[in-house]
Amino acid sequence: MSAMPSVIDRFIDYYARLDNQPPTALAALYHQDAQLIDPFGEHKGLFAIQRYFIHLLLNVDHCHFAIEAPVRDDSRFAVSWTMSWSHPRIAGGKTLSLPGCSMADIDNDLIVLQRDYYDAGAMIYEHVPLLGFAVRSVKRRVRS
Repeated sequence: MSAMPSVIDRFIDYYARLDNQPPTALAALYHQDAQLIDPFGEHKGLFAIQRYFIHLLLNVDHCHFAIEAPVRDDSRFAVSWTMSWSHPRIAGGKTLSLPGCSMADIDNDLIVLQRDYYDAGAMIYEHVPLLGFAVRSVKRRVRS
């Protein structure tokens, strides 16, 4: 067994301290031509993924993930997680929690495709005054 941490271990370590990680550290996780897909868009290539993370974390006070045990096989893993984060202009800067999951395809111990699933409305839209009211209203109607 290798003493080198697997991409899954590196993924968990990176996201557990996301707000304290340099974007250059993503090169140890993602293939040069990797693709990251989430509710906000598709990011193709390591440079685009790094740029996306820089933008996301620009004004965040803190952001980290509690990640549950992965489900895996030789070429793919999936993890459920809870993100804790705060932004000074969202929800008065209070810490928010967001559950989600990530599925990742791996090749040569690097992520080549990652798809994240989470409720973007719960993350941001519900915390914007007028838009939040509309999103919460729609969700209530759908649940009824």
